[in-house]
Amino acid sequence: MRVFVIGTAGSGKSTLVKEFGEFLKNNYDVKLVNLDPASDPIYPADLDIRKFVRTEELMKRYGLGINGALLKSVELMLDFVEDFRVSADFVLYDTPGQMELFIYSESGIEFVRRISDKFTAGVFMLDSTMVKTPENFVSAILQNVVVALRLSIPTIAVFSKTDLCDLRTEEILKELKVKTGVLAELMEKITPILDYSTIKYRTLKVSSVKKTGFEDLLSSLRELFCACGDLS
Repeated sequence: MRVFVIGTAGSGKSTLVKEFGEFLKNNYDVKLVNLDPASDPIYPADLDIRKFVRTEELMKRYGLGINGALLKSVELMLDFVEDFRVSADFVLYDTPGQMELFIYSESGIEFVRRISDKFTAGVFMLDSTMVKTPENFVSAILQNVVVALRLSIPTIAVFSKTDLCDLRTEEILKELKVKTGVLAELMEKITPILDYSTIKYRTLKVSSVKKTGFEDLLSSLRELFCACGDLS
C-alpha cells in the first residue's frame, strides 16, 4: 500500500512517518520516502528526493525566492517520479511541509497520479491543538475533503498531537449545532460536507510521541480497500 502523509506545516507529518513506520516494521516490509525537497528527513529514508532536487540549490541557480524555488522543485521532481515507484507492504510518502505544493500545483498532483495504484491512500494530518474551536475544526475538515478531491485518492483524517490536546470531536460537533447568527447559517451549510470525510465513520487520534493510535490507523487504512470495512 502506498500512503501519502499530507498536512499543514507543523502538523506532525514527518514524525508520524518515522514512528508509524517503525511500528509497521514489526510485521511488514516498509519503505520510508522523503518528498520534501527543502528539508532533510528525520528518519533513515529509503528514498530521498533531496538526492535529486534541493530547493536551496535552485534558489541560487535560478535566482528565486523560497516560494518560487519550492514550486520549481516540485516541477523538477517529475523528472524522477519513476524512481519513487517502489514496492513494499507499506510505502510511506512524507510530503512537503507546504501542503499547497502538492494540492494546488499541477506538478504535485501529477506526481501523485503517476505513483498511485489501486492501493494508494492519503493520511491527512490535523493538529489537535489547532482545531479546538468549531470554526477551526470545520475549516480543517474542509481541507481534508479538498485533499481527497484534488489528489483523487481515498483520504483518512487523523488528529495528531493528542498527547498535547485531548480533542473531543463530539463536543465540538454539539457546539456547531447551537451557533447563532450568520455564522450558524454558514456552519449549517458546511457541516454536511463532514460526511465526505472519514470523521463520519471514525475519529482517529494519534500521538507520535506516546506512540498511540497506530493500531487504529493501520486498521483504517486496511478498511479503505476492504469491502467488509466500515471505511470502504
